[in-house]
Amino acid sequence: MSIQLTATPIDPDQMSILDLITDTSSPLGSLHRDDFEAACRAVADDDGWVDPNLVSAELHRRFGEINPNQYSAQWGPACGPRGFLDKTTHPIGIDPARSRGNGNKATVWRRLRSAA
Repeated sequence: MSIQLTATPIDPDQMSILDLITDTSSPLGSLHRDDFEAACRAVADDDGWVDPNLVSAELHRRFGEINPNQYSAQWGPACGPRGFLDKTTHPIGIDPARSRGNGNKATVWRRLRSAA
């Protein structure tokens, strides 16, 4: 399989797939990761517990509307081997005010690794 760069517009049907991919190689992608980490650290309590609802609210406060796919895509790397968070098993409901259709679902608390 070969990859070709092109100057032609991207097919609109492909945009939803491309939006799911988090940019981790460019300075712009790094900025997003840094903003996400800063928001997590800003809302962490004294014991390092991170409420995903508060992270979303902090990012909305700082940037206005955020891309929900990019926001969701940040959690995996943040909790990965090179990340700064640990995923817990403690459930928390998703705030419907900041979610597009996921207000009836739950997520879990995260915790800063430096606090563990």
